[in-house]
Amino acid sequence: MNKRSLRILGFYQVQNLLVRLAPSRLSKEIARRIKPFSDMEMVAKSLNDTEEAFRCLQCEDSVPFGGIVDIRPSLEKARREVPLEPQECIDIWMNIQRYREIRSYFFDKKEGYTQLAEASVRIGDFSPLIHKMASVFDNNHQIRDNASPELMRLRSRIVELERQTKRYISNVLQNKEYQKYFQDVLVTVRNNRYVVPVKQEYRHAFPGIVHDMSASGSTLYVEPLAIVNANNDLQAARIGETKEIERIFRRLTASIQEQYEALAESTSCVGTLEFVFAKAQLAIQMKACRPDISKKGLVKLVQARHPLIDDAQVVPNTIVIGGEYRILLITGSNTGGKTVAMKTLGLLVLMHQAGLFIPAGEGSELPVFRDVFADIGDEQDISQNLSTFSSHMKQLVYILRHCGSDDLILADELGSGTDPAEGSAMAIAILGALYEKGPCVMVTTHYNDLKNYAYNTPGIENGHVEFDVETLKPTYKLRIGAAGSSHAFSISERLGMPADILDRARELRSRAQDIDMEAILTKLNSQSKRMDEEQAELETRLSEVRHIEDGLRREKEKVSSKRQDIIDSSRREAFDLKRNLRIESERIIRDLKQLSRESSNQEKARAIDKARQAIQQISLPDKEKPRRDSVDPAQLKVGQSVFINSLDGLGTVTEINGNKLTVSVHGITVRVRLKDISAPYLDEIKKENQEERRARAASSFRPIRTASVATELNVIGKTYSEALPEVEKFLDQALAAGFSPVKIIHGKGSGALRRQIHEFLDCQPFVKKYSLDDVEGGGAGVTLVYF
Repeated sequence: MNKRSLRILGFYQVQNLLVRLAPSRLSKEIARRIKPFSDMEMVAKSLNDTEEAFRCLQCEDSVPFGGIVDIRPSLEKARREVPLEPQECIDIWMNIQRYREIRSYFFDKKEGYTQLAEASVRIGDFSPLIHKMASVFDNNHQIRDNASPELMRLRSRIVELERQTKRYISNVLQNKEYQKYFQDVLVTVRNNRYVVPVKQEYRHAFPGIVHDMSASGSTLYVEPLAIVNANNDLQAARIGETKEIERIFRRLTASIQEQYEALAESTSCVGTLEFVFAKAQLAIQMKACRPDISKKGLVKLVQARHPLIDDAQVVPNTIVIGGEYRILLITGSNTGGKTVAMKTLGLLVLMHQAGLFIPAGEGSELPVFRDVFADIGDEQDISQNLSTFSSHMKQLVYILRHCGSDDLILADELGSGTDPAEGSAMAIAILGALYEKGPCVMVTTHYNDLKNYAYNTPGIENGHVEFDVETLKPTYKLRIGAAGSSHAFSISERLGMPADILDRARELRSRAQDIDMEAILTKLNSQSKRMDEEQAELETRLSEVRHIEDGLRREKEKVSSKRQDIIDSSRREAFDLKRNLRIESERIIRDLKQLSRESSNQEKARAIDKARQAIQQISLPDKEKPRRDSVDPAQLKVGQSVFINSLDGLGTVTEINGNKLTVSVHGITVRVRLKDISAPYLDEIKKENQEERRARAASSFRPIRTASVATELNVIGKTYSEALPEVEKFLDQALAAGFSPVKIIHGKGSGALRRQIHEFLDCQPFVKKYSLDDVEGGGAGVTLVYF
C-alpha cells in the first residue's frame, strides 16, 4: 500500500489511537505494524476477528486481559540456558496463569466466537509448569522455605544460628566490664555480620573486628572476637542458601527452556488477541460499524464521519461512487469541506482494509482496492525547485504510470497552480486518461470547464459541498448529482465589495462564457436540495407508517393472546363439565342396574324419572343468546342469508310468500315464519362461505400429474398484485397434487410482500398452517405452507 497515501490521509494518526488502546507491549508492537491489506480474504478475516471481539465486549463479562508482562527477553535468556532472575520467573509464572484464564474463557464461548476460539487454541496448557512454580513461590511472590529439602534445612539452620549469635552478643552487651565502651546497648548488622556500637575513644580497649563507622565518626561498629566463629557459621549457612536458590532457579530455567516454543507461541497469540480487542475498543469509541465488502466495486459510505474530527464538530456525509459512474467531481467554495470529504473516503478505505470498523452508518459497503493514491495538499519542494503545480504534476505522473482498474485515486484541486485555461485543459485530459484505466476516482476543482465536462461525459458525476450565502458559512454537506459554485460574487458582496466593481466583474465573466453557469448551478442545487428535503419527508412519513403498523401488529397480538386465553379457559371449563357429566352418568347407570336387579316395574319407572331429572340438572348451561337485528321485510330478497332463530343457524332464502319463507339449510328445504328470522353476523356469513368452498373443493378434487407441479414458487421482485395470481395458481396445483409443505420464496426486503402473502394465507380454508423456513433454507425470505 502506498506509504505516502497512508501519511497524507491520516492513517498513522488512527494507528496511534489504536496503539494507546493496546494493553501490553506486545499488542502495542502489533498495532504499530498494522497496515491495510489488498487481499479480500485477509480483509474479511481481519474484520471477522474485530466483529467477534466487538460483540464480546458488548455482550459478555470482562475479558481476562490485562497484567500481561513482556516475557520475550526472559524466554530468550532461557533458550540460551542463562539462569533467570527470581522476578523474571515470577513474571513468566503470572503470565502463564493469565494465559490459562484466557484460553479457558474462549473455550467456554467457542459457539459464539469461533475465530477467537480457534486463535486461543494456540495458547498452550502450562499446568505442570504453573504447579512447579507454585511450589517455589508463595502468594506474596517470596521463595518458599520448602522449595527444596536442602533449602528448608539451610533456612532452619540459619534461624538457629541467628538465635545463638544474638544470645552471644547480648551477653557481651550486658557484661558490666564493657558497659562504658558502648555508644548504645543494641545489636546491629554490618556486612551481614552482627556487630556492637563502640565509642571511638575505646576502640583499642574493646577486642574485635571493625566493620563500619558512623557518619560523625564517633561510633565504630565492631564484631566482638567472641562471636566471630558464630558469625562465620551464620555466613556460611547464608552462602549455602544463596547457592541452593540459584540451583532452584537453574532448574526452573531448564523447565522453561524445554517449553520455549510453546511459551513463545502462546505469548504471540495472547498479544494478537489483545490487539484484536483493541480494534474492537476503537470501534466502540468511534461509534463505528462493519461495512460490507462490495464485490462489484461500489463505494457506498452512509453518513460517514472523519474519525479524527471531534464528534461535536464533524458533519456526516454520504459518499457513493460506482454503478453508472466511476469518477466523482466535487466542486464548491474554499474551506467548504471538499478536501475533508475526500480524506474521509480515503481514510475509511484504509481503515476498512486494515480490519478496522469505520465511523459510518449501516448499509455502508466498500470494495477492496489494490492500492490508494492520493494527491492532496501543497507539497512544493524548494530543494528540487518544484512549484505547487510541478509538485502536483510529478505526483499525477506517478499515479498515471502505476494505477490500475482496482485502485482508488484521490486528487485535490486537479489542474490548479497554473493558468486556469491550461490547468483545466490538463485536468480534463488527465480525467480522460483515468477514465480509460478504470480506477475509482474522486477529485476536487473550481474549474467550470471540468463541471461541463462531467455533465457531458458518461461515467463521470458532479457533486458539490453546500455553502450558505446568507451566513457566509459552509454547511460541509456533500451533495451528489449537481456541481457547485465557488460563490465568489456572493461572498464579496456580503463582505462589502462596491456594487460597480461586482457589476464589472459579472460583465467580464459573461463575456468569457456563452452561458451563465452560475445561474444554472444555483438552480440545479436548489432543485437537488428540494428533492433531498422531499425524500427526507417521505422517509419520515414512511417511518411513521411503519410505527403505526408495528402498533397495529402489537394490538393484534394482544387480541390474539386474549382470545387464546379465553379459548383455553373455556376448554378447561368444558373439560371439568365433561368429567362431572361422566362421573354423574356412571353413578346413575350403576344405580339403574342395581334397581333393575332388585326393584319392581313401578320402582324402576320412578328411578328412571329421577334419573331424567338428575341429567337435566347436570346438563350444560345454555349460552347467552346474542341480541340480533330484525330483518326488514321490504328489503328481503331471494338468495339472501338469514339467521333462523328456531334452528340456531344460517339459511338461504329460496322463496318469499307473504309472512312465510322457504329457506335452504345445508341442502334441506324448510318453511319458517318471518318473525323466526334475524339478520346474521358478518363473521357467520364468512364462516358459512368458507365451509361451502371447502365442501366444493373436497367434492371436486381430481388428482393431477405431480411431475408437472412445482413444490416452490419464487416471487422475489414482484408486487403483491403481480404475485397474487401466481400464488393462487401454485397453491391450487400443489393442493391437488397432494404436496405439503410447499415453499413460497418472497425474499426479505422491507417485509411488505411477506406480510401480504401471510394475510392471504390466513383467509384460505385449505391452509392448515404456515411458517418461516429455517436459516439454512432461507429464513425470513421463505414461507412454508402446510395443507
